[in-house]
Amino acid sequence: MNFRSIKLFIIVVAVMAAVWLGLDGRSRAAALSTSAQLTPTEERGKKIYLKGDDAGGEIAALLGGSDSEVPATAFACATCHGLKGEGTSEGGLQTPALGWSALMAPYTSALTLRERTAYTEASLVRAVRGGLDPSGARLHPGMPRYRMSDEQAANLIAYLKKLGREVEPGVSETTIKVGAALPLSGPLAQMGQDLNATLAATFAEANEQGDIYGRRFELLVEDSRGDIEGTRAATRKLIEQGNVFALAGSYEPRGSVAADEFLRLSEVPLVGPVTLSPHLTLPPNRFVFYLLPTFDEQARSLVDYIAAQAMNERATGEPARGKDGQSAPVARKASAAVIYINGELEAGALVALRAQARLRSLEIVFEQSYEAGRFSPAPTVEMLARARPDYVFFLGGSQDIIACAREMERAQLKASLVSSVMMLGGGAFELPASVAARALLSYPSALPNQEDFADFLSVMQRRGVALRSPAFQTLAYAAAKTLIEATKLSSRGLTRPTFVNALEGLRGYRTGVVPPISFGPNRRVGVEGSYVVGIDFVNKRYTVLSEQIVPRDSK
Repeated sequence: MNFRSIKLFIIVVAVMAAVWLGLDGRSRAAALSTSAQLTPTEERGKKIYLKGDDAGGEIAALLGGSDSEVPATAFACATCHGLKGEGTSEGGLQTPALGWSALMAPYTSALTLRERTAYTEASLVRAVRGGLDPSGARLHPGMPRYRMSDEQAANLIAYLKKLGREVEPGVSETTIKVGAALPLSGPLAQMGQDLNATLAATFAEANEQGDIYGRRFELLVEDSRGDIEGTRAATRKLIEQGNVFALAGSYEPRGSVAADEFLRLSEVPLVGPVTLSPHLTLPPNRFVFYLLPTFDEQARSLVDYIAAQAMNERATGEPARGKDGQSAPVARKASAAVIYINGELEAGALVALRAQARLRSLEIVFEQSYEAGRFSPAPTVEMLARARPDYVFFLGGSQDIIACAREMERAQLKASLVSSVMMLGGGAFELPASVAARALLSYPSALPNQEDFADFLSVMQRRGVALRSPAFQTLAYAAAKTLIEATKLSSRGLTRPTFVNALEGLRGYRTGVVPPISFGPNRRVGVEGSYVVGIDFVNKRYTVLSEQIVPRDSK
């Protein structure tokens, strides 16, 4: 009996012993899962296989008979052989499977029709480095040769032995673990509890409907307290201790860079973080998928709306009308002032606003910045009165915007106040009536109506979920729905790479509560543009003034 036979015999005996000892199904699954976890060497080999990358030094690929090198990241093994080594077919070429059992058996190439003998570890390294099969014949020209160290080659071989058989974190035969970092304590506790209830209801509904390849979603929630450090700690705990497959609907406070970076390094996807404005990086964080646009995008949409209204008035001589037939504020001089807090989100929106204003010939006649907690409404409005803008863009906190609006009313300043629903929140209905009547607010989603929101409202009602934080709860619902859809598209062989690929392939996916969502390889915000709404002060509701506006990039 050779070594491989002995090893197989030991595994069989161990499994049989577990049955004889009366272990239940869950215990047996846990025992088998532990044996299939990757070692550090195999993890490094997995990175080489999936990405062509390794911390031990750059790996180069040589194509065909050429000696010119390109980074192996452009020609990772998984690109042609599949994420699980299943082999792929593209452009008439059939690449072979790379499962260890397939490599260790004779094979006839579908590309060259040539037979080869079984590989050994040594001959497999020669194939990867030199492009030769076990008999010394050249492999197909489409197979690159790779320059890598002995250690890197050993890591790759170690992973190939587990390829297609490793256990995916958070995924078992019966469950998919999904996490969420939410503020269950502190000043945002009510919102966090509402988000928790919404996520739980949405996943419970999916479990009841089935169609997740025999699996059920299991939601794990950790208290983030709603602050930066709490969010990082909760996210880390969900991944390292909760062993979640992915996260959905986590609350992301301002400046939550550390949590996003931990997700990137851990390669754990987060779908639909609930946040005021997405934190985008260049290049994009491949594992964080936002649903709604940034403040930058919203500011540009507002400028485009104002420019269009001004153009309409110049062409017709009549005040423009809103979508609901009410009079919409019109820029006669096409001038604006900008008041902004010194913060990262507001700084990005300011840059975008300035650029779009130049593009659309909206003159900025006054700018004023202030530090958090130190806004002075009276002197600011006094300077606004001298500048006489038609519009006052306010990028800041809700209470600061309200204070400015009250001072604008006292000073009888007739400019239209311009901001975002996400910044102003419920404070929109605390504005003085005269200012509210002229206000323009960006709204990154469609306003709710009974028809579009029927499924959402039905699920919440059936599950007994109160809508105390409806704006944020709809985002949590959309995040869960998007995760569920990508899970279905990933098929039974669910892995994080297949899941990310499924998300990147979403085009026009409808959750019912936000505009259609589309992602892509370099796109991590699902919805472009935003709506412009006014304030119905009497009925305490928003009125739609525009269709969805995707900002123009050129004249």
